[in-house]
Amino acid sequence: MDTNFTDVSWGQGFTDSSQEPVWSSTANCVVKVVLISLIMCVSLFGNVVVLLVFQRKPQLLHVANRFVLNLLLADLLQTILVMPFAIAATVPGVWPLDARLCQALVVLMHLFAFAGVNTIIVVSVDRYLAIIHPLSYPTRMTPHLGTNLIICTWVLSFLQSTPPLYGWGAIDFDRHHSVCSVVWSSSLSYSAVVSTFSFWLPVLIMLGCYWMVFRAARRQNRIPCSSEAQTLPLPLQGSSCSFCDHGFIYPQ
Repeated sequence: MDTNFTDVSWGQGFTDSSQEPVWSSTANCVVKVVLISLIMCVSLFGNVVVLLVFQRKPQLLHVANRFVLNLLLADLLQTILVMPFAIAATVPGVWPLDARLCQALVVLMHLFAFAGVNTIIVVSVDRYLAIIHPLSYPTRMTPHLGTNLIICTWVLSFLQSTPPLYGWGAIDFDRHHSVCSVVWSSSLSYSAVVSTFSFWLPVLIMLGCYWMVFRAARRQNRIPCSSEAQTLPLPLQGSSCSFCDHGFIYPQ
């Protein structure tokens, strides 16, 4: 894997024939810096606010919200550790990292991104269990299991993001876009595995979970109030029901 970037003339910019005019390159640079900085500020503010809410009200940290907190931490780490270097890399002729740190930056970027995706999968399964199996949910989704699932999301994310460091796949500096990134064409097998486990499989799991939740909600809405009233005591059977939801009847 060739990671020698010393042949790049940082002070002189790029000299290939596809180079854009100076004014156009400067305008694109300014737009990128403004957009990335804006996204970074909004992300930092929003994540810190939610983090302070959890810090001030620890009673909110039940199992489901722990998954949300894990997603928040992955996003916050992405904002703090990755985005500042993304801003610096947009400046023409400036790259604050050497080859190995460039690789580390890409690995961190993918680590936090995969952690977010894996956490969303856990949230989808958690919501499925809470809605479809509400009676057994407290015994299934215990705090201990929730902690283990969070650990698994990070372990899996580490396994997904680090193979280029071992030679499976490659990380290189894109001179045209001034950014370090994975060279997906260097290993089709790694690209296929990443696309499967970071996109297609998560999408299928989430669609499956929420489709079953949707079907259960439709089935519940089709239950007539009269059939539910047959299970109530006789004094209540004579009264009319004004609302029927989730198996409960509220007599007028």
